[in-house]
Amino acid sequence: MKNILLTAAGTGTAFSYAVAIAKNFEDKIALFTADTNLEEFVTSSLFSKTHFQVESIYAKEYLSKIKDILIENKIDLYIPLIDLEVEQSSKDEMLRKYLATNEHQFVKNCIEKSNYHLNFHMKELKFPKKISLSNLESNKHYMVKEDGGFGGRGSKVLQGLDINECPAGKAIYEYITGIEYTVDCFPCNHDVFTSVRQRLEVKNGVCTKALIVKDMALNNISLEISEKFKLKHPFCFQVIVNDDGCYLIDVNPRLGAGSAMSAVNGMDFFSAHLALLIGEDPIKYLKCYNDSCIVTRQYSNYLMKVI
Repeated sequence: MKNILLTAAGTGTAFSYAVAIAKNFEDKIALFTADTNLEEFVTSSLFSKTHFQVESIYAKEYLSKIKDILIENKIDLYIPLIDLEVEQSSKDEMLRKYLATNEHQFVKNCIEKSNYHLNFHMKELKFPKKISLSNLESNKHYMVKEDGGFGGRGSKVLQGLDINECPAGKAIYEYITGIEYTVDCFPCNHDVFTSVRQRLEVKNGVCTKALIVKDMALNNISLEISEKFKLKHPFCFQVIVNDDGCYLIDVNPRLGAGSAMSAVNGMDFFSAHLALLIGEDPIKYLKCYNDSCIVTRQYSNYLMKVI
């Protein structure tokens, strides 16, 4: 039995890991969860042996608290799901022994959105141009982003006239239109298993309708990224494709909440990752049912506590 700690347990990504454990590894993995919220506000805690309420990743005591949890509960593996936490913990010698994530340099490159044109330079990719304040046009739209933003946080579309709303520390980029894809990726045996999701409908930053397709060009990009950084754990990236080319707009060093949409088509990246971590064959969880299909997302309700 492996003891695994999931942090940021209130995220959709953590819930997908928790469900995968309950479904496929109940007798092999004991789940522990941690989040800034109390147990009754974290749905993933329904599947955990113990839930810990912790401070924000921005608190200086945070990593020390995580170390205490790892030691006191004999945790074998630690899966952080906030990019900044992945990056910080991967620099810590003690925490690296527990981490089930990609290496520090890749994580750092994912966080540095302003340097994507350098960190992920490859011939198949284009990158939105950074725009200076002096070159803004009042009738155009621009994308405002910050390094370290994730899950749509820290990103906003603004018109040139409203750019004074742009907070300090954020960069302004040209606004790219086209078909938006998210690519879930699982490196394995010098290859990469992928699921390409076209975002058909997005509500409050969350994809609610997706078209899953086969796309060899995006599959080749995922393989090149994986080989360049020698990746061993799943990741995902986002592109916008138009007549000018393929623009890279986001890279996550981990799976995302939307990766659960791939799972219903047989590409269960969460179960595959867990299988890899406990020494089982991950490929049996990566059996694509359909080359093309539509997946929709609905929310469920859970009774957490009776008062």
